[in-house]
Amino acid sequence: MAQQLKPEVQKNILELARFILSEHRSQEQMYSKMEAIDVAYARYVTNKDPNTGDVHGEGIDAATTPVGVFNAPSTTPPVVVSQVDSMVAYLAEVFLSGYPIFPVVSSPSNRGDAEALEALLDDHSLLGGYPRELLIFFRDCVKYNLGAVEADWTSVDQYEVMDDLLSEDQVQLQKKAVHFTKLKRLDAYNTIRDRNTLPGDCSKEGDYAGYIEILSKPKLKKYLNKISMGGGAMNVKDAIGSYITSDAPNYRTHPQVSDYISTRKPTSTIDWNAFLGVKATDSPVGLLGNYEKITLYVRVAPGDLGMPGPKPNTPQIIKIVIINGEILVLAERMTSAYDYLPILFGQPLEDGLGDQTQSTAEGSIPIQQAAKTMFNISFNAARRAVSDRALYDSAKINPRDINAPVPAAKIPVRVNSLDGQGLDSAYKAIPFDARGTENAMQYGMQIVSFGKELSGLNGPQQGQFQKGNKSVKEWNDTMGGSDNRLRLPALTLEYQFFVPLKEMLKFNIYQYGEDAVVTSQRSGEEFQIVIAQMRKKALKFRIADGYTPKSKLASTEMITQLMQLIMQAPILQQAYGAGLPNMVAHLAQLGGIRGLDEYNPQPQALPGQQAPQGQLNGPSGDPVQQSIENEQRSRAQDLRGQANQIRQQELANRGGA
Repeated sequence: MAQQLKPEVQKNILELARFILSEHRSQEQMYSKMEAIDVAYARYVTNKDPNTGDVHGEGIDAATTPVGVFNAPSTTPPVVVSQVDSMVAYLAEVFLSGYPIFPVVSSPSNRGDAEALEALLDDHSLLGGYPRELLIFFRDCVKYNLGAVEADWTSVDQYEVMDDLLSEDQVQLQKKAVHFTKLKRLDAYNTIRDRNTLPGDCSKEGDYAGYIEILSKPKLKKYLNKISMGGGAMNVKDAIGSYITSDAPNYRTHPQVSDYISTRKPTSTIDWNAFLGVKATDSPVGLLGNYEKITLYVRVAPGDLGMPGPKPNTPQIIKIVIINGEILVLAERMTSAYDYLPILFGQPLEDGLGDQTQSTAEGSIPIQQAAKTMFNISFNAARRAVSDRALYDSAKINPRDINAPVPAAKIPVRVNSLDGQGLDSAYKAIPFDARGTENAMQYGMQIVSFGKELSGLNGPQQGQFQKGNKSVKEWNDTMGGSDNRLRLPALTLEYQFFVPLKEMLKFNIYQYGEDAVVTSQRSGEEFQIVIAQMRKKALKFRIADGYTPKSKLASTEMITQLMQLIMQAPILQQAYGAGLPNMVAHLAQLGGIRGLDEYNPQPQALPGQQAPQGQLNGPSGDPVQQSIENEQRSRAQDLRGQANQIRQQELANRGGA
């Protein structure tokens, strides 16, 4: 709960934040690594002459590559981007292709509550744009081997159209705050974490985590108004007046990866002075510049900071928000059922070495650079074969004519200056020997194939045709073996990131949620959600995802086999035959089918009510149950007929005797 703090307590919190920010700024090596990955991912050519701006070639005598049409830019094969995008596509197919993203599994008796909770999570996913945030998170994980997402319980204002009963043909809008768990992908360059723990353990065991962002004045005022409604905002006037007009001290800009568009500076903003017609000398405070907002989640004992409250000597999670590194606007305790920092980190390739572990993109950089060198050797050799070096007399031939950027140039010669000598005295070509460069392109392609072996992404997984005849089983076995390596990072992300995330999504609803009526996006059915009742069943619901779907959690394959076994065994039919309709309904709910009861023409008895006449011995309206009963009746009739034949035969034998 947010609270107003004394000046000395605020000073202690700011001092703690300064130590954390100082540690964040000292990680230059990690930022240099990410910049190198981004440049390689964008295939950005940096071999420009800083003085003239000309692009030089690479390979054989690159510095002397002729000008004009022969001065083509250096060619970089798309090794890094292809490996990264293929891995991101695989993770997206595993975790984001299903609907809903987070299904809910429970026992058959809680089937209705499971559907209601699933509809609520689906509504939150649509409201928060979960797929988009997770997709960018996957790209960060594959590029840098590090990604972060904030899972924060927040609210958003929505308008509802309500009929005005007092006015005829009138409607009015009512503003309502909708609460949900917001997932926010964090910029890797401006994410703060405790590096004394592995990234996958930071949320559970780390002492702090946070992020830095740049806000405009409207965004800052909107945020301050929101936290002021809870009574916890501090130093609001000072925060609004502390705008920045130069580079932010803690915010890191992205590297330059384009020759056409420069990277955006954090101080780029609207000129409010010109917009409002205010003179520079009379400019009101806060009309120019942006704000650096620093959000930190710190695990610390409140007593060490002088904060009042219960259990001051027990480490607790405290949320701290600072503007421009100097003004504290929020400091509140975070009480949760899972005791995790609400920033989750993912490191798909984990070997215990922390930041030293190479990502998929970083491992592909040497492959791309080597292939680039071989390709440009081949290209430059072709240029040399067409336009090779030569010696000429500049007094007899104009240099501009001989270096003309025209493939079929006509070069004028001053015949009077030849002094009776032939043209050979004015121009002498230097023969070019291309030995050793004939196979450069082939070597480059072999190097590219090494990159595929490095990442485990073969041609068919990248959508490329594979030569050779294989049967369907052989092809499936081959692709199944190739998927094993790709499932390793997916399995790591499942237990690093998605397992705690699903618990956060579930317990946030139990802890902070309110009673509501939710409409399923799939079927349109309305569900009445009562949080008090769900809290009693908190441990009876499990949330699935793409890697651990409903079929695994609920063993749907085994239930299907069991149904077939019941239908084949008369003894099992007598014991479990009446439960087959409920099994079918449970499988339908797990498969995403809604409203299965509407297909049954017979009225069904509600829980606690007596079944209608004719259904006391089971749901005879069910076709499966009817077939079972008919089969049992026919077998009973056959047994009676056999018994009568035996009696008649015995009587006939006695009469003959």
